[in-house]
Amino acid sequence: MTQTQHRKDIQGLRALAVLLVVAGHFFPGVVQGGFIGVDIFFVVSGFVITQQMLKSIELSHQRFLLNFYARRIRRILPSALLVTLVTIVVAKWLLGPVVANSTTLDGAWATVFLSNFHFQSIALDYFSAGTQVSPLQHYWSLSIEEQFYLVWPGIFLLLQVKSISIKARKVELTVIIAVSLFAALYQSTVTESAIFFSTLTRVWELATGALLAILAISIRVPRILLNICIGALVVSAFVIPQSMQWPRLTTVPIVALTSLILMRNPRLDSSQPLENRAATYIGDLSYIIYLWHWPVLTIAKGYFGKFEAPQILVCLTVTMFLSVLTHHLFENPIRYSKKLISSAMFTVSLGISSVVTVGFVLFTTYQG
Repeated sequence: MTQTQHRKDIQGLRALAVLLVVAGHFFPGVVQGGFIGVDIFFVVSGFVITQQMLKSIELSHQRFLLNFYARRIRRILPSALLVTLVTIVVAKWLLGPVVANSTTLDGAWATVFLSNFHFQSIALDYFSAGTQVSPLQHYWSLSIEEQFYLVWPGIFLLLQVKSISIKARKVELTVIIAVSLFAALYQSTVTESAIFFSTLTRVWELATGALLAILAISIRVPRILLNICIGALVVSAFVIPQSMQWPRLTTVPIVALTSLILMRNPRLDSSQPLENRAATYIGDLSYIIYLWHWPVLTIAKGYFGKFEAPQILVCLTVTMFLSVLTHHLFENPIRYSKKLISSAMFTVSLGISSVVTVGFVLFTTYQG
């Protein structure tokens, strides 16, 4: 078990992130900047994954990459494929063949973790208030994370060569952060095209988390300062306006606040807002909640036409029901399967074949 798995505050931070995203989607007129939850997720993911990599490479240098991808497949792939396929079937049942057909194409790109490029190429407006948005639009962030996971372990492994100093490793990550951040700031001021889905303008957030893990900074953050950080993130979700020109300069404080929370040493002081049972449980469910909430929301909007208090209550209830059910009866049994854990090669082979098979079926099923 890795160090990060013992940190309840990180689970609480994940809970905060997913609740901001869900609130932003269900109540866009009030929580306009709920999308910053994704930025929080990116920093946390870069941090947690890199800490796991640091421990994994100590245990087995030769099988490092194989073990890494096996863990990622068990964690990410089964639930992602399940929600994709269920969404397509339900979209056809409730919204008709036309919507189902476009959702099939979106699902195909999501399956191969390239949906962010797909949505960027069709100039999809993430902040569209209409009902005809993709039920799988939210997979764009998952695609960016998986693209990072595909490249970063190889770079990380190269950086472990003894001839490369620790300082050089830190410098390389800092350069990645600087280039990506500059690209985000530059594009947000000079172009009208959507940068929301761009990997280049997002990777600095993941790299920031990775750098924090490598620096291994552990400081005492006074409880009052920690609460201010949490409060500032919540307030930001209410005051930051919706904009396709995101990430931009305003994103930097969001990443900085998240980073400060990650750098704290939880052994020195507890955080009730982040470490209580409700927060940590929602944090455990955060990935599944993220996957389910958007298809439930968009399909309900398309089916009912209106979206008022009764529909909102039903959708939130269905989202939580599906999330709890999936987490306990599907996600965890696969993630902690003794057979899959004992055979990394089998897990990777099964994962690759699943992506290829489902992707091929969806691409060929789509009628363009």
